[in-house]
Amino acid sequence: MSEIRLTSARVAILDVLKATDTHLSPVEIHEELQDRLPSLNISTVYRSLDYLVEHDLISITDLGTGTPLYEKLNENPHHHLVCLNCKEILDLDHKLVAPFFDVIEEKKSFEVETKHLVLFGTCEHCQ
Repeated sequence: MSEIRLTSARVAILDVLKATDTHLSPVEIHEELQDRLPSLNISTVYRSLDYLVEHDLISITDLGTGTPLYEKLNENPHHHLVCLNCKEILDLDHKLVAPFFDVIEEKKSFEVETKHLVLFGTCEHCQ
């Protein structure tokens, strides 16, 4: 992979994602950065997000909202369970998912590149 180039917009986006404990949409990221980078346009945010995903610095996911959401990757990967009824989002430790990825890679000779798995279903409160 090529050398990672962190422009001021990319650094600012990483800062915003690092400072939050939730997933953010491109529009939310853009809004967060308006004071810091008033000339930043939304298309630059989208291009920067694509670049950061491509270089494994952030993850992209869809938690059922129809909008891509972004989160900074860290040393403790996690995944999510999303309730289709109440929309509750539960974290799922990577240790529970890793064996599944291993089986897929071994049995299907398929290299899993998913960094952020989302499973949809019904939580115990809604069952």
